[in-house]
Amino acid sequence: MNHFFRSSSLYFLLAVVFGCTMTKTRAQDAALGVLSGGREDANRLVGAYVGPLGRGFSQALGQNWFNTANSLKLLRFNVQAGATMLTLPETDRTFDANALGLQNIRPLGGQADRVPTIAGDRNAASPSWVVFGTLADSTAPGGLRSVALDTLPDLLKGLGMRNVFAPYIQANIGLIKNTELNIRYAPVLDLSTVGGNLVPDNLLRGEIRFWGAGIKHELLQWIPVLKRFPLSMSVYANHSRMSYALDTRVDGPSASDYPRTLPGNVVLADYRINGSEDFSKQRLFMEGRATGLGLILSKKILMVTGFASLGMQESTFRLVAEGNYPIRSGLTPDPNNPLRFTEEWTSLDKPLDIETKSDRTLRMGVGVRAKILMIAVHAEAFTLGEYKGYCGGLSVGF
Repeated sequence: MNHFFRSSSLYFLLAVVFGCTMTKTRAQDAALGVLSGGREDANRLVGAYVGPLGRGFSQALGQNWFNTANSLKLLRFNVQAGATMLTLPETDRTFDANALGLQNIRPLGGQADRVPTIAGDRNAASPSWVVFGTLADSTAPGGLRSVALDTLPDLLKGLGMRNVFAPYIQANIGLIKNTELNIRYAPVLDLSTVGGNLVPDNLLRGEIRFWGAGIKHELLQWIPVLKRFPLSMSVYANHSRMSYALDTRVDGPSASDYPRTLPGNVVLADYRINGSEDFSKQRLFMEGRATGLGLILSKKILMVTGFASLGMQESTFRLVAEGNYPIRSGLTPDPNNPLRFTEEWTSLDKPLDIETKSDRTLRMGVGVRAKILMIAVHAEAFTLGEYKGYCGGLSVGF
């Protein structure tokens, strides 16, 4: 089936979604097979598999905004960069396929109630998957017979992706009344320029966008009785967003693929595409968002500042296959031969549209910062609901 994929840019994502250990052709076949199970089954199955990684990535985006409760003085500014490592919880390592309500894609063998997610163990047993369709058969109960259109072995393998990493670069500037504005931004990255001639043509075509905004405000100045309190305390709020857009090309079937024979001597003699045959505007879009709100306490002793935080965060991850995609939709029998069929294809807009959310989650963290002249380094350990993580970074102030 690799003839359906004229460009290899789609494989860039599918290698993650369907397993980096697959060959390119195998990942392409798996993607087409899953989509052939229909929009609902494809969204449920892919969502259950990649959801843990998407949620973890979005949660990691909202970290590493602060390393002290003190705000910069008016018009003072600094630039900081760093990264967050977030460990996915153990509950995200498997999912129950029986609970997904799948109609056309069914597990075969293995443990259907403990299918590994992308965060699962690499050696975890995983079922094969069979894509079924129906055809008219007067001898079958109800006049319909179920036919296996495709078998997808080794489709959802655990990749051991237990940790998610999120780098960032941030500028901070002091405003009036001990308020600090935080800005995260990176110029749009054209993926086709990554790697120069080392990256094969069409492997990466698309862009990455990243931005965020936050604010921090010292509170004790407004509470006279606490002005002499030996700690600093601030309230913070922030929002982060990162998106990936990858150009793809999944072509429809061609005459060279027919006729072909399925098990049971069922012959697919021809094909028909229902709907638009314009598959030129396809794009895979991924976006992570995170919003946080809370309090920070800190205490400075000489060059070292200890800080602690308590807050809430919510995040959203979305994966969308935009544009028209060819999806198998059924078989139409030849009136003159009950074993010959026309394979029906339907052009679907957005066959994948997966959104996974993490509701408001309690965040607690403790950290330390050391500053010498204009340079400071910091580190923090935190918990975010079931997640545990670490932040680190370096800043230069002016």
